Amino acid sequence: MTTLASPTLSSFAITPISAAFVTRVRTTLRDDFGRAVAVTTAAGGEPMRDQLRRAAPGERLILCSYQAVALPSPFAEIGPVYVSADAPAPAPFRSELPSGYFNRIFALRAYDRFDRIVDSTLVEPVAAAAKFAEFLARDDVAYLHARFAGHGCFAARIERS
Repeated sequence: MTTLASPTLSSFAITPISAAFVTRVRTTLRDDFGRAVAVTTAAGGEPMRDQLRRAAPGERLILCSYQAVALPSPFAEIGPVYVSADAPAPAPFRSELPSGYFNRIFALRAYDRFDRIVDSTLVEPVAAAAKFAEFLARDDVAYLHARFAGHGCFAARIERS
C-alpha cells in the first residue's frame, strides 16, 4: 500500500545530467556506449540537459546518447540528449521549474529504488511543482524523471531535497 505524506512545494530539486557524464562526453567525444557524438551549432531552443535551459542560436552543442536509469532493467532506455559543448553546469533548481525549459506539457515518470516505473502522468508546467511534491511524498517513489512529451526524450531528474 502506498502512503502519502503531506507534500510541500519546497521538497524537491531538479537536477541536470551529471557533470561527470558531460565531462566524459566533452573530453572523449564519445557517449557511455562508445558511440561518437555530434558537435553542432544550435538553431535555438534545443533543450540542454546539463544547463536545464534552452540553447540560444549559435551556441555549440553536443548531441549524444544517454541512459538516465542506472540499473540494468527493461526501463533502462537510451535516448538522444543535447548538452552544452562549453558551459559549466548550474546548481540544481530547488522548488521551482527552470524558466523556459519546460515550456509545454511534459511526461513525468515516478521510479522506485530498483529503477522501475511505479506511476506516470502528463503535466502542464503550471501544475508541475504540486505533482512533483505529490509523487515524492509517496513511500514507493525514489525519484522522478521528466521527459519531453513530443519526442519522449529525457529532460531532468527530480529528487527530494
